Amino acid sequence: MEIYGKEEDRAKWAMHYAQVKANISQPKRTHNVTVSGKNKQGKPYSYDYKYADLADIDKAVMDGIKKATDKEGNVTFSYFFDIQTTNTAVTVQTLLVDASGFTVKTNKIVFQNGKAYDAQATASLISYAKRYSLSGAFGIAADDDNDAKDQKIIYEPKILTKQELENYQVYYNGVQANLYDLYQEARDGIKDAQDWFKESHTPEDAQAIHQIAQIFKKKHPGTKESDKAKKAALDKIQQSRPEEVKKDPFDEKKVEVDSDPVTDSLF
Repeated sequence: MEIYGKEEDRAKWAMHYAQVKANISQPKRTHNVTVSGKNKQGKPYSYDYKYADLADIDKAVMDGIKKATDKEGNVTFSYFFDIQTTNTAVTVQTLLVDASGFTVKTNKIVFQNGKAYDAQATASLISYAKRYSLSGAFGIAADDDNDAKDQKIIYEPKILTKQELENYQVYYNGVQANLYDLYQEARDGIKDAQDWFKESHTPEDAQAIHQIAQIFKKKHPGTKESDKAKKAALDKIQQSRPEEVKKDPFDEKKVEVDSDPVTDSLF
């Protein structure tokens, strides 16, 4: 949560927020959806639940805002969204704004976006994130409290074959790129490629990245034990030549052979 404005206006913000929230009537859940699938143990499940969509929630909030006014009848509180999109995710925050200017920005709601190239799918995901963010900001129960929802599918990404990995495509800087080549660029020190790997990824992309990382580790084996052996050998050389300054000639070039600069921050 982030806060903006003068400290002396915090009390006004809190009072106006409380007035709005007290005047909000829980929206009717007029939409119905059926969820079915299999759980991790392979057992099928199916359940129905009702929910209020973004329009229903917005109306409930705006009705509450219209009822919370000053002596002159002016609205004292409102909200708007801060929306951010990347090649892999959608992020939404709700800004709760008081007439004094004091503003509270809610925590981020982040959803993975596996179809960033599809404008319609991305717009739907943004609406979904708005719904969650706005509901949380004003304490609105937008869904049925159904214990059956705890039986949701635990998604397990598919293990890819070598050929699938070699041909695996991802969205990088707005265009499709071969993940294998992109990983090599990141290992070679290309900053844009390294930054891409630090972003959030879909479960499918994360699985492919993990498998490719394992392939690269096998191609470039190395262990900390080998480093220790190297150091021990250098120590022996230095002990046999006491007249020279005992300086490790590899000090400026040492690397941690067992670590991977690309995936250490991911796995």
